[in-house]
Formats: sequence, structure tokens, C-alpha cells
Amino acid sequence: MRIYIDEAGGFVVPPPTKQHSYSLVLALAVPSTMESELFYQFLRLRDSWPKQEVEIKGSKLDESQAAQVLAVLCRYDVLVKFFAIDMTTHDNQVVDDFKTRQAAAVTARLTAEHHPGLVAQLQTQAAKMRAMPNQLFLQGFLTIDLVLEVIEEATLYYVQRQPKELGEIAWFVDRKNHTITQMEDMWTTLVLPMSENHFARNPLKALRGADYSHFDAHYGFTVETAEPEMLHHLEWMQEAYGPRFLDAGKNHLDARLLLTERQEFLDSHDSLGLQLADMLATILRRALNGHLQFPGWKDFGKLLVRKGQPGSSFLQLGHAQPAPRTLEGLAKKVCLALDARAKSMVLRVDSK
Repeated sequence: MRIYIDEAGGFVVPPPTKQHSYSLVLALAVPSTMESELFYQFLRLRDSWPKQEVEIKGSKLDESQAAQVLAVLCRYDVLVKFFAIDMTTHDNQVVDDFKTRQAAAVTARLTAEHHPGLVAQLQTQAAKMRAMPNQLFLQGFLTIDLVLEVIEEATLYYVQRQPKELGEIAWFVDRKNHTITQMEDMWTTLVLPMSENHFARNPLKALRGADYSHFDAHYGFTVETAEPEMLHHLEWMQEAYGPRFLDAGKNHLDARLLLTERQEFLDSHDSLGLQLADMLATILRRALNGHLQFPGWKDFGKLLVRKGQPGSSFLQLGHAQPAPRTLEGLAKKVCLALDARAKSMVLRVDSK
């Protein structure tokens, strides 16, 4: 399975005249078995449009072209997940305060009894977090939630339909105007450690009786089968965070392997998957901000899995953790329209 991650919007505070200004991060999960055919059909569609640059940005699509992109994607069993925030409710003071609390939480559990090496690592991580530009921090923090959700949704969804796809998961991240170093800092300072800690504390939800053999064979381990380096890393996490990770016979997820073994930061010019993710992210952002009419995005919901709480992909940073935002106006209408067309997580027996 290939997971393409992009963002839309600059995560900057808009002029005071704007009532709403949404920015978002989005993941497009594509089974490897259908990727070549999907890309071929996308290229055919792109070549049918009036001559443009080799890479066509989502911001340049008209309503008809946006609808055509969605129609192509809807022919394939791909999966889309996103998280969005309204920047009109996230001025620099809000972000600064939240970032400071998150950085403090990294070292909050440290005591004089912890190993000096561990203390130094966590203090460095906290310092890097505080030094991050607010735009990059916001993008990174939403990416954390995105990574956590897309792994959980994609494993539950595809284990019922194409379980072999879970045996090799690759991540492709659009670095846009950021340098490779900035993107790697965001991933290593925020996304990787927080995601790893989350999965250590909260094991992935699994569907009873489903075939996880491909996923477990590649990303799972027990204390008995773990390499010495992994055991050392788990001991480090146990010292840092406290929970008991090393129970004999317990299945563990190697989150570090899952998130870094196949991970690339690319220019979307060189990746059709990232071009599609860019188009999807921009189509959705334009819809939320009132810059694309309904015919252009009406089928977007068919790429999403229906959630119990439709607005859970719209976040508001607060004093502790991000919380679902209460939607109103256009954003509420878009959210409800997406949910109305979303697909079911559970595969019905008669649909196999």
C-alpha cells in the first residue's frame, strides 16, 4: 500500500476580514495492485485537458476538471483521510501557547533517576519543538493525527479487502517549499516519537478473525522474536513513558519500522500520487472556503470512510489535545455532504 501525504493552505493567520480560512493535511492510500492502472487513467485524463504545465496544481482546476479527477479516483478502492483547522481561530498566540505546552509535556515525566542520555534526547526534542515555526508545527501536529488515523483506518479497511497490502506500507510526503531537513525535523521531532508513543500505549484496533498475517509478519514482534536493538529501544521507551512494553508473548507493533522503512520526502513534480493528493487537498480546501461550487466536489465523500462523528476531522487546538470543532455555515454543509456519500468501513459479505 502507498500512502501519499500533502497539505493545502499555508497554516498562516488570515487577514481579519476573512470569516473562515481552512488549512488541512490529507492522506491518499492507494493499494499497490491498482496503482499503475490508476496513474494510467489519471494521465489519460490529464492529457485530454487543454495543454498546460506537466504538473497541474489543484488550485488551477475548474469545476469540471475537479469532478473528473474525483470520478477517476472513485473507480478504484482508494482511501482518503484528512484533518482540517480554521486558521481564523488559531492566531499565533494560540499556537505558541499550545506548542509550549506540548514541548513541556515531552520532559514532564523526567526525574533525576532517568538515564542522562535519555534526558538529553528528550530535552533536545522539546527544544526543537519550541523552535519550530508555527506554520511547520501546525502542519506537523495535524500530520500526527493524520498518520494515527490513516494507519488505523487503512488497516481495518484493507484487511477485509486486500490483506496482502498490509505487508508493505510506503509513505510519500510532499515537501512543497520546505527543505528536506525541515521535513525530516518535523517527522523526527513530532510525527515519529508521538506516533510511536501512541501505538505503544494504544494498540491498533483489530478486526477479530481477519487475516493480519502479512501485517504482523512485517511490522509485528514479540519479546521473544525482537532484535536486540528493538529491545533496547523498548527499554528506552519504558523508562521515558512508564507503561510495561515488554510482557512476554504480547504482540507489539514496530511503529518506527512502519513509519520510516519506506518513507520519502518528494517534490510532487516527480510523483503522480502526490499530484493526486495535492488535487484532493486543494479541492477540499476550496470547497470549505467557498472557492469551489458543489458540482466540483460532490463525489469527494465517496473516497472517505464514514465516521461515527462526522465533524471529527475538523480540529481546534486547545489547552490539552486537539478536539473536534463545532462546525457552522459552509463548513458544516460540506461536512454533512461528505458524510452522506462516504463508504462503510465494514465489508458486506455480498459485496465481495
